[in-house]
Amino acid sequence: MSALVRSLFLCCLVAGCATSVPPPPPPLPPPDPAARCLADLDRRQVAYQRVEDWQTPEGCGVQWAVRVKASATQWNRPLLMSCQLAGRINDFETTAVQPLAQSLLKQPVRKMFNAGSYDCRGVRGSHPERLSQHALGRAIDLTGFELADGTVVSVLHDWPGKGPKAVFLRQVAKAACGLFNVVITPDGNALHRDHFHFDLGPHKACGVGGKD
Repeated sequence: MSALVRSLFLCCLVAGCATSVPPPPPPLPPPDPAARCLADLDRRQVAYQRVEDWQTPEGCGVQWAVRVKASATQWNRPLLMSCQLAGRINDFETTAVQPLAQSLLKQPVRKMFNAGSYDCRGVRGSHPERLSQHALGRAIDLTGFELADGTVVSVLHDWPGKGPKAVFLRQVAKAACGLFNVVITPDGNALHRDHFHFDLGPHKACGVGGKD
């Protein structure tokens, strides 16, 4: 077999092999945002149950709804909320609550006390016609914390003071301003004398007066 014939034969073999290689698979579609959020809760080991999304005739309802039983701390009761809020609360617990408790109170927080999240209602105060972020499961009200030794830090009782508990609460509220769009404390108005309000709504407010 001449060199030319051998070269042609090898070229045919190479060409045949090349055509037998399957084309690369098409790129995967972008992941569903809700599924990505839920996977993030799984990664964080948040104890939650997926709830079917809904909307009421009044406009209340929760997208990517979850019922959270516990997160980086135990909770005094489960809460119905959006997946986005659940992830942000976990950030709050891990990056603000626990480090500040260790630094200022010399022990971790065991439990976080809440007064609710989802609530189909309007904004309390002068704008009842406007839906609260609670009506969308994008807000939470916190009333206090329980430390590892059973000590309770209460927004109602300890916020007005000057001791370590008061410092802890004020530092926690300040840190929350970097995680939530709205943070209302007892300094805001009498409606919030006993709790913090955090939400992911369209407005921005950090520890200033507001009604929700």
